[in-house]
Amino acid sequence: MYEITTANPAAVAQAQDITGGLFRDFVSFIDRSENTTRAYLINLRQFMAWLRFNGIARPLREDILSYRDWLQTEHEAIQLTPAGNWEYRRDNCGNIVHLTCKPNTVSQYLRSVCQFFNWTAASGLYPNISANIHAPKLRHDTHKKDALTAKDVLTVEQDIAAKAEQRTADAANKEKDTAGRIQRSTEQGKRLYAMYLLAVNCGLRTIELSRANVKDIETKGGKSCLYVWGKGHAEADAKKALTPEIKAAIDDYLNSRTDKYTGASPLFVATGNRSGGKRIAPTTISTMLKTALKEAGYNSERITPHSLRHTTGTNVQEITGNLYATQNYMRHSNPATTEIYIHDEKGKQDEDIAQMLYNHYHGKAQDNRAQLESMIEGMTPGQIEQLAAIAKAMRGA
Repeated sequence: MYEITTANPAAVAQAQDITGGLFRDFVSFIDRSENTTRAYLINLRQFMAWLRFNGIARPLREDILSYRDWLQTEHEAIQLTPAGNWEYRRDNCGNIVHLTCKPNTVSQYLRSVCQFFNWTAASGLYPNISANIHAPKLRHDTHKKDALTAKDVLTVEQDIAAKAEQRTADAANKEKDTAGRIQRSTEQGKRLYAMYLLAVNCGLRTIELSRANVKDIETKGGKSCLYVWGKGHAEADAKKALTPEIKAAIDDYLNSRTDKYTGASPLFVATGNRSGGKRIAPTTISTMLKTALKEAGYNSERITPHSLRHTTGTNVQEITGNLYATQNYMRHSNPATTEIYIHDEKGKQDEDIAQMLYNHYHGKAQDNRAQLESMIEGMTPGQIEQLAAIAKAMRGA
């Protein structure tokens, strides 16, 4: 635990200037993963740009508060140049970008700044001017992305399959390099189909799809699984069951691949002339899945590749009604993370109750009964048992 110290102007006046070198020393000290290190650097570079923008070399506590307020209100976007100065961030037309950071972004920026000054104080380099400065409160009872319904999942799946067949057929009609075009189009279609199933059925993140290797698939006793290299882990150590249909889709893709892969090869690879056989980056996978969602008619800022993982959790909770089972399936270390799917259920119940209440006010009692029957039909056996127990207790009261 870092030592928490208070800072006053006199202590700051005797300290050294805040420089990029101090930030680099801090990032080297924390010894985190590559992704975490990159996030700290991005966050601290934004803070340094703000210091440069305001001509501050030795910030005070009031400056950290001002930085927080600046992030939360609409402002002209600035960034740090390679030379260590600041400049405005501009769009493709050369106009200065204006933005307001979301609460989660503000929290991330401030967390990095606070950790930095914790370290400088513990190292005797600079007073901790960020002690007891808090980021805006974040709501954890709502999800930032929408989930797909079972019908939506099937719609996207069928659209991916149909478009894959169409692109293969289109490739066959090309006059030049017909065989190569067909082969490449077939591989691309089967690759996207397999990735989609792993994302929406197994809840894999795009980075987990990217990290997967061929050898991570294992079949014993007729049962198949994929060992997943999850977030915050150093290797593929999370076992995820594969249904026969998903295993067949993966095998179908592997059989269509044009490269000579081995067990150590990436599970999903690029097909381009220059990048063929190389591991696909998470950002590329994200773009591919987002395009597939758009082409299937799901074009919304709240429907993203991560919505597929959210879809997995939402539907697992709906099917099982068991928070512990959902937590295990989603590989959440903290059950509080899984509780978001309970709130999704409550949101649906609120919609039903609101309609029933309106019907009650307007003398539509029969509609209420139909609504109630519809709700019961959508319940799991466990949920129906709970409802019966509640009804019994109410009669006893």
